[in-house]
Amino acid sequence: MSQPHLPLFGILASLDADERNAAALTLIKSLAVLQNSHKCDLDPTAEEITEERLDLLCHPEVVYALKRLIRGLPSDREAARQGFSLALTELLIGLNFLSAKIVLELLFRFTEIKAFMKGKEERNHMFGRIFGYMSIVQSGMLTRPHTTAEDIQLIVDDLVEYSQEKSYLSECCHQVIVNMLPHIVKHPKSIKYIVDTLFEGGVNTPDQLNVAMTLKQHLDEVNSELPADEKINWTKALGKSWKNPVILHSSNLKFLALLLKETSSEEGSQASSSWRQNLHPVWDRVLAFYFDPSTASSTAIAPFHDFWNVVIDTSLFDSSSSHERKFWGFQIFEKVLPVLGEDQIPLVFTANFMRCFVNNLSSEDRFLNKAAKHTMAAMHAKADTNEAVRLTLITQLLDKNPNFDKMSRSKTVETLLGGLDVSHIQHYLQYLTKAFLQQDGPDSSSMERGKRIDISRQWTVDQMFSLFRNSKVPREEGWIKSILEFLLIHAFFNIKKADSKSKYMEAHSLPAPALSTATREHCKTRFYSMMAELSTMAPLASKKETDEAETVSYSRKLNGTMLDGTFWCSFALSMMVDLEKSKNFEALTVLSDEAAKAKKTALSLVTKIQEKSKKASKELRSQYKAFELLFVQMILQLNVEAEDSTNILGELHDCYDKVFAAGSKKANGKKASSKDEEDEEELQPVEVIIDILLSFLIKPSALLRHVSEQVFVIFCDKMTKTGLELMLSTLQTKDNKDDMFGEEEDEDAEADAHNQSDDDEDSDSEGDDSSDVEMDDVEEEEQEVDAELRRKIAEALKVKDPKEDDAESSEEELLDDDQMTMFDEKLEEIFRQKKLAKSQQKDAKQTLIHFKNKVLDLLELYIKKQPSNELVLEMIVPLLSLVLIPSASNKPVHDKVSSLLHTKLAKIKDYPRECDDEHVFEILSQVHELAKKSPDAKFSGLCGELSLLLVKVLIGGQDEKTAVGETKAAPVKKSRGKAAAKGASAVDPAEAALKAKQDRIIELYTSGLKEFMTRKNSNLSAKMFLEFIDRFPHLAWHLSSTLLEYTSPKTTVKSFRQAMAFNMLSALVKRLANKNTPEFEQLFLETLPLIRNSLIETFEGAFATEAEVEGETATPSRGLNVARLREILKFAILSARMAKRSSQDDTEKMTQIWETAKLGPLLKQVSEDVRFNSGALRNLIQQMLALIGSDIKLQTGSSKKQEKMEKRKRELEAATNGSKKKTHRSKKRKTSSSKEESTEA
Repeated sequence: MSQPHLPLFGILASLDADERNAAALTLIKSLAVLQNSHKCDLDPTAEEITEERLDLLCHPEVVYALKRLIRGLPSDREAARQGFSLALTELLIGLNFLSAKIVLELLFRFTEIKAFMKGKEERNHMFGRIFGYMSIVQSGMLTRPHTTAEDIQLIVDDLVEYSQEKSYLSECCHQVIVNMLPHIVKHPKSIKYIVDTLFEGGVNTPDQLNVAMTLKQHLDEVNSELPADEKINWTKALGKSWKNPVILHSSNLKFLALLLKETSSEEGSQASSSWRQNLHPVWDRVLAFYFDPSTASSTAIAPFHDFWNVVIDTSLFDSSSSHERKFWGFQIFEKVLPVLGEDQIPLVFTANFMRCFVNNLSSEDRFLNKAAKHTMAAMHAKADTNEAVRLTLITQLLDKNPNFDKMSRSKTVETLLGGLDVSHIQHYLQYLTKAFLQQDGPDSSSMERGKRIDISRQWTVDQMFSLFRNSKVPREEGWIKSILEFLLIHAFFNIKKADSKSKYMEAHSLPAPALSTATREHCKTRFYSMMAELSTMAPLASKKETDEAETVSYSRKLNGTMLDGTFWCSFALSMMVDLEKSKNFEALTVLSDEAAKAKKTALSLVTKIQEKSKKASKELRSQYKAFELLFVQMILQLNVEAEDSTNILGELHDCYDKVFAAGSKKANGKKASSKDEEDEEELQPVEVIIDILLSFLIKPSALLRHVSEQVFVIFCDKMTKTGLELMLSTLQTKDNKDDMFGEEEDEDAEADAHNQSDDDEDSDSEGDDSSDVEMDDVEEEEQEVDAELRRKIAEALKVKDPKEDDAESSEEELLDDDQMTMFDEKLEEIFRQKKLAKSQQKDAKQTLIHFKNKVLDLLELYIKKQPSNELVLEMIVPLLSLVLIPSASNKPVHDKVSSLLHTKLAKIKDYPRECDDEHVFEILSQVHELAKKSPDAKFSGLCGELSLLLVKVLIGGQDEKTAVGETKAAPVKKSRGKAAAKGASAVDPAEAALKAKQDRIIELYTSGLKEFMTRKNSNLSAKMFLEFIDRFPHLAWHLSSTLLEYTSPKTTVKSFRQAMAFNMLSALVKRLANKNTPEFEQLFLETLPLIRNSLIETFEGAFATEAEVEGETATPSRGLNVARLREILKFAILSARMAKRSSQDDTEKMTQIWETAKLGPLLKQVSEDVRFNSGALRNLIQQMLALIGSDIKLQTGSSKKQEKMEKRKRELEAATNGSKKKTHRSKKRKTSSSKEESTEA
């Protein structure tokens, strides 16, 4: 063999199919060239080809390749069998003069199984021979004229023997026979031999069935060439188990199911212990009879529906089937689904399949969970091919299991619904409507059937509502109107008779049986839920005709409106009015005379509002729309809460008249009298609207909540202080009160807040007092409940209270059995009522919390829409007071208030710019007072953030205009002329007012800073002042003198406060230095002596003894530790660097400023103190010494590390000295011994 061809044999064993194919192609082409160039005078057909003649007929390299390929078939190296058999097949096709006999001889010789072989070698040779047979068959050698029946019989005998000897070889051996049959049709006797050999006991295995179904296709042709007495008897060949010669006949389905399930009996036991993961090839032949037109046979085969039910559903998907058989079932379903038509899909969604499918989808712990998910993916792939198929899949999943997504814990139906287009959504709604109206059942009077029908209809309604809420479904007004119409009619109306000509589809047929009260209530609930969703839905924009995709965009109109600008609730109301006028519909809601009159008045007013809004200006149009929304929603609410809605309609009517009456007067320029003005001040329309909106929020209705938010946004620019106070007062309602708007409760809450805020003690004592009060309330309540419970039990016993007469109670007669039974029943009722009362009380508290959260949502909307309105500042103190009051049951509300203040109110950018300065200062002072009573650092930080907002409102964020040196007003610049002398001392009023406000701000912060520094139990936090310094550094510089005062250990109560004073000064200096303020540098240099003195006092106090303290020669810096000393040194280094920069690196000047001769030794003493043993601290001290011009050099590292190094050094020196002494002694011993030897000699 030539050298270039040899590597190709190795590549044939590659696991990469492309590499194998390329190597096989290259090898065959090369061998073809060599064979064509080979010259031989022998005639291949003259006589039988032997191995000697093969060497003459073929090129030597071709002969080598043929033998090498056959010899490589038994190899189990990687993919050697696949590659070698492929190349062998192509080579045999090219050598068309070879006979099957010579190839079989070579195959037998190279794959011979010998006695000494082990099991693995034997198995490899069997596989090699089977692959050789496959190459012979696929190369077409059996169709060559010199192929004999003996050659075919040799192959068949070998394959049958292997299949019987090794069960795992049965499938591939029979598959070789299946592939062989079309090639040996011209050898009828060989086929007869196969039938007699294989089907001796009939067709009883899938492998035999595979051969039999292939043989059946050629049976007529084979029998036509056989003698009459040798013709193949098909019925006999199948065996006695087959009741009809047509394999797929209905009578054979039961046995076919057992055969394909590979079980030996109807009980389902496996015929063999082996199991394969992939489906048997016979399934493709069986299914081809139903879906492949080329293999379609007579109509005698069973219908596909019967075949699926018997062979697949009741066999593979049966509850008693093994997991392996069910896995086959899923594979068959995936194989069948892509070729099924729209009308055939329902045939495969059988009961057993759906049960198995849902069960395995429901949990990942299921054995076939991945298989079920793979099947679900196949469904999605099928749905993507056709929208009609998608709809069919949805209906089939829901028909068999209405709660499919819930039971399977998946979103299969929801995802499939998301892919529907608008036209098929209408078909889906028709399907749901039909399922709602027509409920089949045997016994219409059965109570169980009535419950089942109610559940089924409620499920249908839920499906419609979930379709509407599905964000993936393309929304279009047509099908949304259909759902709304369906819910409205079945919730509020009764259809008298069917009318096919009615414009309402629901009237075309009557529901059978009639709708129950529970079903109508469910429709009513879903109707109002859908109205709530529609009220917040952005209006759908009309789809352009040029758009091919069924996509829907959204317009920028008012939320809750249709394409023409009409509210969805107005559309529902107009439909309801139209239905009330129709003779074919009967309204189920009967209103009282007062409610009916209010409804009639409101309807006429809504019509007027709609007409006026079309002609009104933009501002008035929004107000008209708001009143239209309120009136329409209240009319719709008459069906559920007639009394409350009637009262609200009256209030709305008065409010409407007042709003637009005032507007008309303003437009006409008329002046109202003083009396009218007073009345208007007392009763503002917006306050009435706020009161109505708050009454909406107290109800557990999402619809009314959305309506409240919409209307509030429209009228929030008209908000008054009284209206805002009304909203804030609801937040101060106690949790254990029923009346949420009672004045007494608000006063009590305010009194509690003031009582708690007036306490100057620390937060722990406040918390204890509040908890004691709560526990007292609980104990009193429990005592009342216990007294009431005792009274009821005494009534049940029909005796006096034991407290009233102990003597009489002791003489009571014992109860008999009947009386005890009655007593037990009464006790049970008493405890049931007590449990119900507790539950109601808990629900009431929860309702109140939800109500307060909704009010806070409105306040958040107000901050968002009106940030520049001065009323937003009125929220600060009441909301802060709420956060300050501790209440465990009201914690969610407190958390939300804190979040509102922190993330919304304190962060507004468009802050109020025109406010009453005195009132703002009053609010700022109250915030600082609340900060002094902070229960924790979080609340103090919140007060600091709100203080910054108020400072920004006062000075307009003009911190740069604040002079760093002074806060006095500067005089106005001199002007030319005679007026110059008069105006020389004049002051700019605006600048003077700004300076005055700055002085008051500094005064407030100075007062707070002094308390923080001097009061040991102060609740203020340093964060409040640090944020002020960071935001307004120019203004905060006026705190520098106060901070410098408290950097001295004589003035502060704790070293922590002293360290914080240094920290604040450091932050202030950094901020002003970064802003490059020109006058700051000179002012800072003037304060350096004070800074130096504070540092010297601090360091001296760190080493002051008790005697010195008593003699007042030094002030001790108690509590000074490494961390606090580090902060002090950082500020000292910062100050020294700035001083050095100002003095232009003048060392002598630096030593004078810092008194280096005194400060340097102090710093060295600090570095050597064991209390301040820190390497980082030592580095800071060394930096400070270098900056102030000191020659002192400190040792690097901590003292402990230095001690260790010194100790190690001493140990090394001792070791070296000891070794030297030893060496000297050894030398002495050596010299003495040498002297002794010399003397002896």
